Amino acid sequence: MLGGTIKDCLTTIGVATSGLSTCTGLNAEWAFIKKGYFKKILTSHPDKGGDPAVFRDVQTSFEVLRKVFEDAEVESFAASLDQPIGDAYRGAKEDSKGESTPSWEYYAEAAKEAYATYRIELARSNRSRCQKSGNIMEKGTIRVGFLLDSGGYGLWTSLDFWRVPSKIWLGLPDPAKCRNYRSFEKALVRMNEVSLCGMSGLKAAQKKKVARYVMDKTHWTFGGAADKVKKKPAAESADDSKSAAKSADSKSETTSIVVADKAKDQFVIPVPGNGAPKDSLAGQTFVITGQFPEVGGGAGFELGKGKVKQMITSFGGKVSSSISSKTDVLVVGKNPGFSKVEKARKQSNTRLLGLQDLKVGLQRGSLGDANAQKALKIESFATGFGQRRGGPNGTAPSKAKLSISSGKRKAAPKAKLAITSGTAAKKRPAAAS
Repeated sequence: MLGGTIKDCLTTIGVATSGLSTCTGLNAEWAFIKKGYFKKILTSHPDKGGDPAVFRDVQTSFEVLRKVFEDAEVESFAASLDQPIGDAYRGAKEDSKGESTPSWEYYAEAAKEAYATYRIELARSNRSRCQKSGNIMEKGTIRVGFLLDSGGYGLWTSLDFWRVPSKIWLGLPDPAKCRNYRSFEKALVRMNEVSLCGMSGLKAAQKKKVARYVMDKTHWTFGGAADKVKKKPAAESADDSKSAAKSADSKSETTSIVVADKAKDQFVIPVPGNGAPKDSLAGQTFVITGQFPEVGGGAGFELGKGKVKQMITSFGGKVSSSISSKTDVLVVGKNPGFSKVEKARKQSNTRLLGLQDLKVGLQRGSLGDANAQKALKIESFATGFGQRRGGPNGTAPSKAKLSISSGKRKAAPKAKLAITSGTAAKKRPAAAS
C-alpha cells in the first residue's frame, strides 16, 4: 500500500534504502533522504511536465517522513523500514487537498542548501538589535535571522522590517489568488528542514501574525517578480553536494552556510573495546570548539558537538565548556571559536587536536607525545555576530594574534607568578615575541 510503511514512503520519494547503511546516525540519514527527495520532486513537478498525482504522493511521503524525523519517532530509518505509518500518510494527503503547489523554482533553490537558510523565533533577551531599523528588539519580539558561515543564525531582523526573500516567497501561495492566511501558515510550516525553520515553535497567534505579514506582497523582495530572481543551476544529482563554506553578503539575499559532507565521507566514531582500547582518555579534560559535520547531529554552532562529546566521555575523558589551566586538549572542528583557540595556544599544557588526530589516538590507546606533533593549522575561525557588523565585540584580532592562533607561529610563553619566601607574588615579564 502506498505510504503504508517508512520503506514505502522512502521508495516513493526515490530514496534507495540500501544507501541508508552508509549513514552514521539519524541526522546523516535525514540528509541522505533530503537529497533523494529533492532530486525526485524536481523531476516530478508539474511545472516541468510531471504528473500532478505523482508529485502529490512524493510531497506527502516527504511530509510524513519529516514528522517522523522531527518528533524523533525512530532512532534509525534503516532499522525501522517496516514501521507502519499509513494513518499519518492518509492524514497528510487529506490535509494537502486544495493547497497550492509551490513553484519548481522554490524546490530548485531549496535543493542547493543542506540546512534551512532562515530561522524565525522570539527574541530571547532585550539585547538584540534589529539589523534593518537599528532598534533594540524586546524579549518575545518575533524576529528572523539567517545562517552565518559560522553555522549559527544571526543578523536578526524584526518581523515588521523583514524583507521576505525569494527563497521563501517562491514557496508561498499567490496572494492575488489566495487570501486565506491558514494556507500561508501551512506553507511556512512545511518549509521546516528545507528553507525556514522555527515556525512550528511559535504559538497560534504568532503564526497567524507571520502568515498575515508574508501575505502582503509589498514585503517581498523584487516585489514578488519571479523573473527578477537570479537563477542558479540546481544540483544535477544527489551526489553533487560537496562540503563547502559559501561567502556571505549581509546586504544581499543570499547567505552562507556549512554544507554537510557526503554520507560516504562521514567520520566513523570509534567505540571502546572495538579496535580502540577502553579508558584511554581517563583523567584528561577536553574542550570542544567548532563544528563537526562529518559526524552529524545538532545544528548551527552545535553541529556534531554532541556526538564528539559522547565519544570522548565513552573513553573516560571529561568535557568542559571553557578553557582553563586544567584543559589537556582542545578538540578543533571547522570554524572554531577564536578566543578558545587563542587561549589554548598560550597554555603549554593544552594541545590542539583535530577530530581525525583524536581518532588515531583513541585507536592506538594514547594521544602520544604532544611535543612530537606538528602544530594544528586552522584555515578559518567562526565569524561572530559583532565582528560581522563591526560592533563593540567584533574587534578584529591583530595579524600577530591571528598568525599565532592559526598555528603559523608560536605564542610567547605565558607569564607565571614567581613565589619567594616572605614576599608577595610578583609577575615575571613575558618574553618578547
